[in-house]
Amino acid sequence: MAQGTNAQYIAYQYEKLLPRIEELMQGDSTLFDKIEKRNVEVQSSRAMRGILDVYSGTSPSQVDPDGGDFGRGKAIVSTYWQLSPVFFSAATEFTKYAEIATDGKEKAVEPAAKRNLEKMTQRFKVFLESLLNSDSTGSGTIDTVVSTGVNQLVVNNANQFQDQMNFSIFPALGQPARQGYNPDGTVTVLSNDATTSTQTVYLTGPVPAGTQAGDLCIIAGAPGVASTSLFSLQYHQNNPGNTGTWLNLARAAYPGRLITPQVNLAGFAVTPAAIQRGKNAMKSALGIDNPNVKEFLVHCNTDQDAAWQNLSLTPQIVVANQLKGGNAVDMLQKDSAETIGGMEKLVSIHAKRGRLDGLVLKHWGRGEIKPIGPLDFGGQTLWPIYGASGGLSAATITYIWGGFNFFVDNPRAGVYWPNAGIPASY
Repeated sequence: MAQGTNAQYIAYQYEKLLPRIEELMQGDSTLFDKIEKRNVEVQSSRAMRGILDVYSGTSPSQVDPDGGDFGRGKAIVSTYWQLSPVFFSAATEFTKYAEIATDGKEKAVEPAAKRNLEKMTQRFKVFLESLLNSDSTGSGTIDTVVSTGVNQLVVNNANQFQDQMNFSIFPALGQPARQGYNPDGTVTVLSNDATTSTQTVYLTGPVPAGTQAGDLCIIAGAPGVASTSLFSLQYHQNNPGNTGTWLNLARAAYPGRLITPQVNLAGFAVTPAAIQRGKNAMKSALGIDNPNVKEFLVHCNTDQDAAWQNLSLTPQIVVANQLKGGNAVDMLQKDSAETIGGMEKLVSIHAKRGRLDGLVLKHWGRGEIKPIGPLDFGGQTLWPIYGASGGLSAATITYIWGGFNFFVDNPRAGVYWPNAGIPASY
């Protein structure tokens, strides 16, 4: 009689499923989390105004009190900046079958509908983190094209893109977008890879015709015009000289006042001396006794975190050589330093590589017309989708949205170090 083989009894056997779900995509929103609840100012659709004293308003001179002329006086010159809200949304949808097939512990590890709704808020914050680390134009430009390949782009920081997001490719601000394969002209991210020095964004379809190095990757829905999207870290911490505008103020009208101190590292690695030079630049702008000089944190990507860590290895080796024992000492500690120049360090994988920013967060705030939350009509937040026939489709859609923008009430209360050398392999 034939032996009973394993194949004959597969039907008997339980299938093992690990009762946990692991995520393969990054979900950091470190800078956004730091400033999300700070200085939230409720505003209407009219632009919010903030007051700045730009000139001191005195006219000192030496005088002759024996009948001399004391001269005329001056007065403080003030102006105001303006901030208008912009609106952002994110949506998730799932079929009725996916919902009912996973709506209990007897059926699935976790309900699909519940998990999608919970993760939607997290992914929305990741999107806003990308915008906070976008370029200095306030246009929603999250990165630029370095080179192209088959259904892929090489960019400066692939973590600026998240799976399934749509974005447009513009040759330049103010010009028409290149035509993508989606009906609205955008392209869609399949996945991203920021684990190597070649930062790659994989698309679900072909790269738009004509795309070349230097093209701008702009979030879906943004018109590709300066100052029409969220005002980012690089927008507020900027030093283009007395050119351009900042929060609707022309820098040329107030020379030297609407810029942030900077220390251009010109391709060299960050050093303690460079950090101290940045502190001194803030002192020169604000005064030695100004408390802002001692209250900032240093924001950077992992490349500059590693560069700063490299500086600590030499003194560690010196100390290790003084220790006794038969085993070699591990030169690299479990965690990198928590501070840079004595200031709190905040590492974000979305931050511009080759740059460090000293941020005084008490000067950062958010003008808000609509808090982040579900889109609702009469309390309803989940809607059925309509099918081709005009009847209901067996699917549900829901949105999260908000209307706001970020401001800094003092552009001189900060410092940044651009063009820092990037360690090999980053």
